[in-house]
Amino acid sequence: MTTSIVCGVDGSPDAEAALAVAKDMAERLERRLVLVNVVEYAAPPYEPVVPMSGGMGRPALLDTAVEQQTAATELLARIADAAGVTDAEQRVVTGPAAERLAEIGDEEQAELIVVGSRGRGAFKAAFLGSVSTSLIGIARCPVLVVPPGVAR
Repeated sequence: MTTSIVCGVDGSPDAEAALAVAKDMAERLERRLVLVNVVEYAAPPYEPVVPMSGGMGRPALLDTAVEQQTAATELLARIADAAGVTDAEQRVVTGPAAERLAEIGDEEQAELIVVGSRGRGAFKAAFLGSVSTSLIGIARCPVLVVPPGVAR
């Protein structure tokens, strides 16, 4: 397996900037580019996970998970097409974003993981955390956080 550059994308302007940087780096270094969208399932707050009578969870939750997975796959394809990235591998995975991106980095023998920054500011990031901050702490390869406003 050849080494790669992994880029986390979610459709945000910051992720678009990160993708532009990752694409450029992959081309210059002649590395495979792997685009990853991480789905963190969110059940509607009014839907019980398990009915009061016991038994299996409601089918609506499964429908929501399938819909989220399908939407993520379509989003990833649109992002790749809009960025002109035709030869990149596209992966949709589920779970906590930072953990899953770090795992994909390991699986893909990534030389680098590229993500966008939300630019929340120090105060909000201290309370809310961020994928990029968490990823820096757990990834086994370098992480490039592309700041807001990077020219594309």
